[in-house]
Amino acid sequence: MKKVYFIPLLCFVFLFQSCFEVIEEVKIKDDGSGHFNFVINFSQSKTKINSVLKMQKINGYVIPSKEEIKNEAAKLEALAQNTAGISNVKTNIDLTNYIFAIDLDFQKITNLNAVFLKLKNSKKISPTIATDYFTFNDKKFIRSQKIPIKALYDKLEKADKEVFQTAKYTSVYKFDSTIKSFSNKNAVTSKSNKAIKLNGSVINVINGNEKIENTITLN
Repeated sequence: MKKVYFIPLLCFVFLFQSCFEVIEEVKIKDDGSGHFNFVINFSQSKTKINSVLKMQKINGYVIPSKEEIKNEAAKLEALAQNTAGISNVKTNIDLTNYIFAIDLDFQKITNLNAVFLKLKNSKKISPTIATDYFTFNDKKFIRSQKIPIKALYDKLEKADKEVFQTAKYTSVYKFDSTIKSFSNKNAVTSKSNKAIKLNGSVINVINGNEKIENTITLN
C-alpha cells in the first residue's frame, strides 16, 4: 500500500485527481535576503476531497487522516526552522478549504536551497535530483528547473497522471530594484517593474511546452 504524505504540501496530489493550483512567490531584497511562500490550493475540489477522506484507500494509496497531515506539516516546519539562515517559518494547513502553504524568511537564497536539500535527504529522495532551484548574484536572479519531471511523470500509473491535466502553476518574483531584462518571454512584469509573474499549466511544463525557468537581471 502506498503513502504519499511524505511531503505535506503535495500530499493530496495523487489522492484526489482534482483541480489544484501551485503558487510560488519569492521576494528578494538587494542584499540577497528575502521571503519565500509556497501554496498548493485544492479549494475548487473540497467537496470531492471531503468524500475521499472518509475512505481508507484510493488507487492503492493510503488516505492519511487530518491529524497525520498536520503532523507531517509540523515536521516540515521544524526542518525548515532548524536550517541556518531561515527564520519565521510558518505552515498553514487549511483543512476546510484544502489550502496548504509554507512561508519563511531567508538571509541568503542559498539558505532556501538548503531547506529543499534537507527535505530531500530526510525523505530519502534520489540524490541525483538537484535542489538548488534559485540563485542570486550580481543583480541576477535565476529560477532553475532541475527535477527530471518528465521522466518521473512517465513512470506514474495512468490514474496518477490524470491529476496533472488541469493543474495550474503561478510564480511571482518581487524585488527592491527594477527589472532590466528577463529570459522567459511568457512572464509579465508589474507596472512598477519590480515584480514579474508567470502563469502556466503544470502538464505543459511536464511535457516541455512551457518553461518555469527564468533569468531576471535587475538595474
